[in-house]
Amino acid sequence: MINKQAARWKKGTLTAFMLSAVMTVSACGGNEAAKEAPGASGSSDSKPLEISILSIFYQKEPPAVDNAILKEAEKRTNTKLNITWVTPNNFGEKVNVTLASGDLPDLMLVTDTGNAAFRSMAKQGAFWDLTTIIKQYPNLSRFPDITYKNLMIEGKLYGIPRVRPTEGNAHPLVRADWLKKLNLTMPQTTDELYSVMKAFKENAPDGQKDTIGLSGYVNQNDMGQFGFIESVFTGASGKYKVKGDKLIDVTLEPEMRKSLEWFQNAFKDGLIPQDFALLKHNQAKDLVIAGKAGIFPDKPNQEPLFIKEISTMNPNAKPDMEWAPYMTGPQGKYASKGTGVFGMFVIPKKVPEAKVKKLLEFMNYGTSDEGHELASYGLKDINFKLQDGNYVVTEATLNDPSYQFLQNIFMKYDKYASVATAGLTPEQITRDKKLIDISEPVSIPSPTSSLISETNNKLGSDFNKKIQDMKTKVMMNKATLDDWDAFVNELKADKNYMKILDEYNEAYRANSGAK
Repeated sequence: MINKQAARWKKGTLTAFMLSAVMTVSACGGNEAAKEAPGASGSSDSKPLEISILSIFYQKEPPAVDNAILKEAEKRTNTKLNITWVTPNNFGEKVNVTLASGDLPDLMLVTDTGNAAFRSMAKQGAFWDLTTIIKQYPNLSRFPDITYKNLMIEGKLYGIPRVRPTEGNAHPLVRADWLKKLNLTMPQTTDELYSVMKAFKENAPDGQKDTIGLSGYVNQNDMGQFGFIESVFTGASGKYKVKGDKLIDVTLEPEMRKSLEWFQNAFKDGLIPQDFALLKHNQAKDLVIAGKAGIFPDKPNQEPLFIKEISTMNPNAKPDMEWAPYMTGPQGKYASKGTGVFGMFVIPKKVPEAKVKKLLEFMNYGTSDEGHELASYGLKDINFKLQDGNYVVTEATLNDPSYQFLQNIFMKYDKYASVATAGLTPEQITRDKKLIDISEPVSIPSPTSSLISETNNKLGSDFNKKIQDMKTKVMMNKATLDDWDAFVNELKADKNYMKILDEYNEAYRANSGAK
């Protein structure tokens, strides 16, 4: 069934065990990178290079000072690492405080590269311009063009990209075993998706009371996990897309109205959670785990998590999840393309040039096969074993995320990084890689990822909250589509709101070289 579905897509065109966000390896070999590690070319008793780093971490607690993986990284690169770990909740504030203080570490992660203060400092020469020099480091220079494009500030690169795969984003994950049970095929259009949702509700394949089709939620200022469906209607990744030689705001377009009508009908027919506006991410996901929903938009690397958790909740179920590589809406085929990056590590200008090169060597090692393996999976035979070419975490490591801290600093580019290699069969892994290949040609990036609108920086959040509030009301039938039309006319008449679009278009023209 699964391979047939992948073929049909082709013809038509968690963190799973805490592993799946970074998966299999490609690009440059470990031996080449090991040669370029900071201390590798020197004698074995040369003094380690001291490196101070400010980075984010997503685990419950920061790693201990004697963390085995960090110690191994120091040994392999002949470095002594002094890392300040900061939680996501406080990271933006910590970066702002550090920037204001002027006392910057050798490598500092900046996730909000649109931050006005940061961009101003970069243009004033506070950080090393790496535009040319980074090309001398083979692993770093292999990052996709979109990765660099989305980090450029007036044509210059002021940091080492924290690379991410562009494909394999939040698309519908569908209970493939439910499809098989009901003799259905994977939906490829919004109409087919609606029909599958309705069949799941009416037939409740896992026998759960109040079964729905699609689980999801909305955030305060965006469509949350429902965002992919909205994007299929608008044909845009985010609020803006290119039409002709300029950007348009899809909030104001007829396709946005059509998407709200689709959701309004789905709510009325009981195909989505009636309390979606109150749900958090895990609560929406739990409906699928409990067998009460058959579809949840997410990355393919979440398949093993769902399969494991559903099986735990219902031992009689034989769950299988399949990721939709694209979907067709009024604008044609749509898949989400990521930015290829989540921030970058900047080097303050106070760091001597000789050390800058050593820092680049250190990060170049981190993007090699060997460095990537250490950061993502830990130590062989201690943290992982290789089975049929796939990484399998040892039992002792399974519930211990402390072996993965280094992946917040080291990550190589891997087109298939969003495909899980643990918890799936070799056939499922092959299937999902093929689905990534199918998705890539029709995936659409956000055209504003590297653009700045000062008005949006000041007022965008408030506008987005108002827009999402109205969307939620329309979806829940607390406001009509006529109300939405009136709201859109208000936005068009709002000079500040339309100024955001004007500023993005000005930046877009400057970036593209248009007059």
